[in-house]
Amino acid sequence: MKSPVSHLKDPDLQKAPQALMRASEKARQLAEQTGTPFVVRKSTTADKRSK
Repeated sequence: MKSPVSHLKDPDLQKAPQALMRASEKARQLAEQTGTPFVVRKSTTADKRSK
């Protein structure tokens, strides 16, 4: 997984995109372990993913 590049000037927010990616991955893993559907939203559409 490639880390997103942040162009934010605020140093407190520069690592926010990476933190969101880590949180998303952990949420995906938890959903897979518990059999809970994991919803991914891209643009204006939502895809429901479950295994």
